Amino acid sequence: MRLAASLVLVALALAGTADGYVGAGQAWPDGVITYYNDARDQAWAVKRAVDAWNASGARVRFVAAGPRSAQVRIEHFPGVSCTVNAEATVGYGPNARVWIFRRNDSSTYCNRYVAAQLLAHELGHVLGLGHESRTCAVMNPVNTLQGPARCGKARPWQWRCRLLTADDVAGALALYGGAARVQAGRSACDLYRAIGAPADLTVEQTSVPYEFRVGFRRPPSASVPAFLSAERTGPESFAAAASTDGCLADPGSLHPVSWHVAVGGVEQAYLRLGPGVSCVSVWAVDSFGRPSSRPATLAVKVVAP
Repeated sequence: MRLAASLVLVALALAGTADGYVGAGQAWPDGVITYYNDARDQAWAVKRAVDAWNASGARVRFVAAGPRSAQVRIEHFPGVSCTVNAEATVGYGPNARVWIFRRNDSSTYCNRYVAAQLLAHELGHVLGLGHESRTCAVMNPVNTLQGPARCGKARPWQWRCRLLTADDVAGALALYGGAARVQAGRSACDLYRAIGAPADLTVEQTSVPYEFRVGFRRPPSASVPAFLSAERTGPESFAAAASTDGCLADPGSLHPVSWHVAVGGVEQAYLRLGPGVSCVSVWAVDSFGRPSSRPATLAVKVVAP
């Protein structure tokens, strides 16, 4: 009976203690592993996982083949539509398999992004790698949408799109030789477009010295993928500030305030502006805490009385 290994998707964080990939199976002898994807709905995720390993620099490649000639078959779990794990046989041998759930892009656990991470993990098992519990690796036995348990996590509105880590690559090199390649692209990718900036920004002085009323229109909500909807962390909000040293570039230090108006309504906030030229900046912030990619801004000149 062939050994099978699985990756469970849960929300859990662990502390790493040491580096080191884990070998668990025999390396494939010819430097080419042919595969057939019978889980057609997972074509995007399979390609992401295959491309990641093929770009690692190890002297081994996954190559698509027909169902009769393929050495590895990727297929759905029989009789199961959605589950929190995937499984694979480990290392070289006959009847090599990878089992994955049916894709459901409205599901927190069975969407295409989770599938890409799990398939990268399972193809690591096919290569001959075991679970790595000591350092950041796609071969960690526990994972979330934002990355493996021992890796730094992506933001709630992102997924860890750089599937392999240095430890994963080191394991493949130990089994197959080669030279590590630089992992291209960002480590984390946004899952949706940021909310738009507030519109129609106005600034008016009140009867109180150096106090100004700031008005701005609430933008439409961001279009969030269905599988993220249940993960919303709070109400939509805005953040407003003024600076005499140019416009603020990052609202991270500001305290967001919940909207008091519906979408399309005009919100008001109050700021104190000292003498000189100030840049008033207002960001919209979505329910995941993600600010608009840019603020609404307006330069205001204040003359001392």
